Amino acid sequence: MRKLVLICCVAIELCTGSFALAGQIKKRERHEQQRIDAGVRRGQLTHREANRLENQQSVIELERRQALADGKMGRRERRDIRHDQNRLSHDIYNKRHNAKRVHTSSAHHHHRRHHPHHPHHPHHPHHPHHPHS
Repeated sequence: MRKLVLICCVAIELCTGSFALAGQIKKRERHEQQRIDAGVRRGQLTHREANRLENQQSVIELERRQALADGKMGRRERRDIRHDQNRLSHDIYNKRHNAKRVHTSSAHHHHRRHHPHHPHHPHHPHHPHHPHS
């Protein structure tokens, strides 16, 4: 009987450990999606770049679901998913900082409004409402 209880405890630990890891993976997926969305909003990612990154994200999601299909996530599965997540994170950074940009009026207007060296910024010395003009 004691052996059966021990086996059940180990099985529960393995399953809850796998689901906890799956939760960490899911949390990172949400974070990476937020980074992609921010890149689109700021004009740092083209629609094509965002679609490719989201496709990579979908593949990782599929890997996660397949890894949990048998109720546990093995060490190799975790390592493969972590590797893919690291690559996606690196790709998001590179694509957000490459020369390709989407120039939207809202992104451009947002930049102008808050940049103190732009003539339309209220703290710029040539702005009509600047205290020293």
